[in-house]
Amino acid sequence: MRSLTRAAIVAPPLLFIISNVTLCTLLPFVHMDTVIRLTYNANTLYLPLLLGLAASVLFVAPRSRTRLATTWLTAALLLLSLRIYATHIEPYRLQVREATIYTNNVRQPLSVLHMSDIQSPGLGSYEARVFARVRALKPDMILYTGDFLQPLGEATIASELSELAAHFRSLKVPLGIFAVEGESDHAIRHLTPGALGGVRFLHTEAVTLQHQDTVIHILGLQLADTRTRGALPMEQVERWLSEAPDGALRIVLGHRPDYMMRLDDHAIDLCVAGHTHGGQVRVPFFGPIMTSSGVPRDWTRGFRVDGRAHFNVSAGIGSGHNKGLPAIRFNCPPEMTLLHLLPEKEGPR
Repeated sequence: MRSLTRAAIVAPPLLFIISNVTLCTLLPFVHMDTVIRLTYNANTLYLPLLLGLAASVLFVAPRSRTRLATTWLTAALLLLSLRIYATHIEPYRLQVREATIYTNNVRQPLSVLHMSDIQSPGLGSYEARVFARVRALKPDMILYTGDFLQPLGEATIASELSELAAHFRSLKVPLGIFAVEGESDHAIRHLTPGALGGVRFLHTEAVTLQHQDTVIHILGLQLADTRTRGALPMEQVERWLSEAPDGALRIVLGHRPDYMMRLDDHAIDLCVAGHTHGGQVRVPFFGPIMTSSGVPRDWTRGFRVDGRAHFNVSAGIGSGHNKGLPAIRFNCPPEMTLLHLLPEKEGPR
């Protein structure tokens, strides 16, 4: 019994250190999402189980170690609670952020809903709530910055696509739904608008719309043009800007936010992006542990004004599921952003 008690004292911290160091050494050889999945499961499932067993041994040992047993048991409950919250609660706490842009390039108020990264492993009640919320917001236009589906288990693109299309078809969006390709959209990027409920993909191409007296000039970037700051074809952007009608509202959408770093001094009213998921896990007073992008850490989520452009990077509606990752969000709830574009004359005095 003495050796069992000693093991109950030493094993939890020792195995915690060994397992996490071992998993970190796998990073150069194994996909990062695989390492994240293994590390998350090790620390929020297997470690709490080990701590619970160790606490049981210490409680019943001939010379019981009540204080240490209580510590191990408390740690186990905290880790399990963290997993329950981060995987089963926060990923479904959808937020709607709002921001206002005053510009001379709109003549009447215009509402634009920025959606990104539903990235569903299999459509269900959460996605139904998302689209019910969109219907209630009644935007004039929707900009979707990539990553629609990321099926897990028995779900496939084919099995989920018709339901996703039905959700989009249920929306009444006067000016339309415009999207760009995300990392997980290679199988659907060339679908016609009718096949995805009215969603129109833009592959580094422009479209011009009329909203009452306002002309809207949109450029949608293909994925490759947003992967790094240097990937953005500036000659194409300059040509798009030169072709814009006088006084037109200029909007750019791309999946990764890296492209924004070259546009802060251009006459663009709005740039939107997704991909980062806001980091998904944000440590208080530090920010996201990972950014999945080359942009500064404080660019990974939210609305900002930089130079002459307004930028919005969405934390996304869903969570990444690559390599079988469970949903993980902490201090970074899912979101979509309703942008109110108003004439300059209505701005604060």
